[in-house]
Amino acid sequence: MKLKHKLLISLTTVIIIMGLFQSLFFQTRVEKIFENYLSESDQMRIEMMMQVVISYYNSTGSLKGVDNILENTNRMHMNMGKMMGIMEGSIQIIVFDSSGEIVADTTPENMENKNSSVKEPLAINGKNIGTLIAYPVKSASVSRLEQQFVQSVNATILFGFLVAVLLSLVIGLFLSKKISKPLTQLVSGIERVSKGKTNFRLSIDSKDEFSQLGDSFNKMTETLERTEHIRQSLVADVAHELRTPLTIIQAKLESIQAGALEATEEVILHVSDEVYRLSRLVNDLQQLSLAESKTLPLHKERTEINGFVEAILSQFQWLADEKDIRLQFSKNPTDIYIEIDRDRMTQVVVNLLGNALRYTRDSGTVIVDVKVEGKSVVLHFKDTGPGIDEQKLPFIFERFYRLDESRKRDEGGAGLGLSIAKGFVEVHGGTINVTSIKGEGTRFEVSLPIQSESVSDVEWDEK
Repeated sequence: MKLKHKLLISLTTVIIIMGLFQSLFFQTRVEKIFENYLSESDQMRIEMMMQVVISYYNSTGSLKGVDNILENTNRMHMNMGKMMGIMEGSIQIIVFDSSGEIVADTTPENMENKNSSVKEPLAINGKNIGTLIAYPVKSASVSRLEQQFVQSVNATILFGFLVAVLLSLVIGLFLSKKISKPLTQLVSGIERVSKGKTNFRLSIDSKDEFSQLGDSFNKMTETLERTEHIRQSLVADVAHELRTPLTIIQAKLESIQAGALEATEEVILHVSDEVYRLSRLVNDLQQLSLAESKTLPLHKERTEINGFVEAILSQFQWLADEKDIRLQFSKNPTDIYIEIDRDRMTQVVVNLLGNALRYTRDSGTVIVDVKVEGKSVVLHFKDTGPGIDEQKLPFIFERFYRLDESRKRDEGGAGLGLSIAKGFVEVHGGTINVTSIKGEGTRFEVSLPIQSESVSDVEWDEK
């Protein structure tokens, strides 16, 4: 059964149950109120009869002959009620004197319901003069009026109940469609995505949780589409990167095997270089995969970051001197100790510093500084190179991405350096960002927590 049908049935069922409950409640309540009204009216008439009896006694000094007065009073009251359109029942009376003798009895011999009686003492100034027993008798007209009134109320409740059911069906149909429509769209979207159509997007026109659900679905499909694109690109890039060294190795070996090329030391060294490049590419891919999956093992050591960075910079001084680049280091005024994997962070600094020196023009400047910001230590790598196009900036941390596609692979690498740097920094619980102005230079910022908490499985070195 569809959701909209379930909602419609549920809403209608609730309305029906409420209608039946209200009908029963109102019917019982109306009958009780009507009975209370009649009971109060009878009580007023009984009190009036008591006053008549007491007045008769005051005037005659005896209760004998009071039955005629009671019958006349009862008859007069009924006639007045008929004239005024009030259909009330009669009050039959039995009066006993102080000795218990019946002095008046207006009840007919065949009167039914004699068990329903009201017994009231008759007293004057505290003196008991007798007892009055009243038997309220409901007339047929009163019973018929009560029945008609109850039926009228029931008919009104039934009419309101039917109108409520009809309205509930109309409103329920509208609400069920409104509620189930986004879910129907979501199910359709899931079916399309399951078939590989990750470019499908939902459009839900509402301002509630369904809109949030649609936005989450769209973000998921965007992520899936991007992931699928990255996967396809990765497969193509890996195949492309592996093909070149493998082709060279294959060609050299086939030439040697065919006797067209002599296996000299130079040829073997060339083949070894390609094997090394191939091995390095596979190793980089493995390290990057472990870093991105947060399973890269870290051998952390307590390290003073100023001296750590300065030692690496000293290894690049010759390259800076060769290009007449001013390599400037600004360290933090105080020592900063953090827990890092020195080998991994060395690779990060080498990648960023190597790129800065490679792309900076001769006689340019590369500045590296170390600062403390909040609970993090921040490394800045700023160069005066050509800068990066704004359109290319979001992609520089992607695998196999090169800013200069025309650059040879032995000059520009496989395009994994920044991806690896980003993965290594993040596995240390830090972040890496880049800003660049075309024609002025590029600035990389690496932030590492001083209280380093790796998000991967950490292997601590005892120092």
